[in-house]
Amino acid sequence: MGLTMLFLQNRPTPRRNRGLALTAGVVSFSVISAVLPGSAKAVGSIAPSSFSTSLNVGEMVTVAKEVFTEAGSALVDILFLADNTGSMGGVINSVKTTSASLLSQLNTTFSDARFAVARYFGDPSEFGSTAGNPGFDIAYDVLTPLTDSTDSVTSGINSWIASGGGDGPEANFYALQQAVSNGASTCPGLGSQAGFCGGSGEAIGWRPGASKVVLWFGDATSHQNTVTLDNVKTALSGSKVVALNSTGAGGGIDGNFQDGGQAGNQASSIVTALGSDAAIFNNFASVPPDNIVTTITELVGDVTDTIDLSLAVGSGDTSGLDIAFTCTDPLGCDDVTLGDSRTFDMKITALTPGTYDFTVIAPGVAGAVETDSITVRDRDEGPTDTVPGPLPLLGVGAGFAWSRRLRNRIRTSQG
Repeated sequence: MGLTMLFLQNRPTPRRNRGLALTAGVVSFSVISAVLPGSAKAVGSIAPSSFSTSLNVGEMVTVAKEVFTEAGSALVDILFLADNTGSMGGVINSVKTTSASLLSQLNTTFSDARFAVARYFGDPSEFGSTAGNPGFDIAYDVLTPLTDSTDSVTSGINSWIASGGGDGPEANFYALQQAVSNGASTCPGLGSQAGFCGGSGEAIGWRPGASKVVLWFGDATSHQNTVTLDNVKTALSGSKVVALNSTGAGGGIDGNFQDGGQAGNQASSIVTALGSDAAIFNNFASVPPDNIVTTITELVGDVTDTIDLSLAVGSGDTSGLDIAFTCTDPLGCDDVTLGDSRTFDMKITALTPGTYDFTVIAPGVAGAVETDSITVRDRDEGPTDTVPGPLPLLGVGAGFAWSRRLRNRIRTSQG
């Protein structure tokens, strides 16, 4: 457990994309990985889990904290999502073959990976125009919730079909939104068709703190009646997406179909919006699975190895405080092996009277959240109720020396 050390001072201290387009025949490429808000690379905690004190304006408190990470907490959750409408008849076997190869390699690449399988058909708007109609259930279907059983995942992949679909555009955007939201409703309305919203309620079962990776196969554009292009970009924020297009750039899932929503080549527009968290493979059947695995690995980053630890204010009000974080661990706080911990100092200087409640987080570490409450008082209000902790070694020596001088003066006076 971390220790809390308090040192009060009477003077304040100074205040201190792009996406990737990959096509058949491309041999070299690179993906820049990044830890974005909401994209955790590990699971852990902060000790102490809470702290509160009172300070006079100008006083400073130093709090020692320790960030813990869990061994084996580098979670990677991967969804195989495919269009199952009739137009996929010519490529559905290639989708299955590629998916089976990716499953085998990714299961070896990531030590703590889980997999799921889902499919989509025509957009819910193709089945009617009133909220709550069965189209929301039909359009998106989870075949295999998240599991570590490769047999179950293989069974889900093999159950993909090519059937149905009333027109060209399909439920791509609705399926992507349903996938990352565990089947949440699109209400109050994410689409271009006013008043039309609903959800499937079907959950993938993403693990807290896991990197969400969606492998999206398809051959047609998406309707925007239920979920628009702009809204699916927002929904996918924090997830990793690999678009596997059955045709060339500008066609298939990368086509332009505005449908009352936003214009633009759909898949590449999503990839551009997500930047270093996404990639697209056109003519995916001609791309070696090894290349796709390499890209997925680079998108996920070093999640299975190490993490750079730091502290930051998460939320709340710190307007009357000056807060600084410093790594104090002799081993440093970069490239920390999961399962290890590191120590930090949080220095808080009181600037303006008031009560300030806020959280401190370790970015990239799910569950690492600590709460703080600092009351700042005017000096005229009297001493704070904070009790300083042990004095530094130099301070203790100075205290003893002062005490000896005082006793000598008392003896001299008494003599």
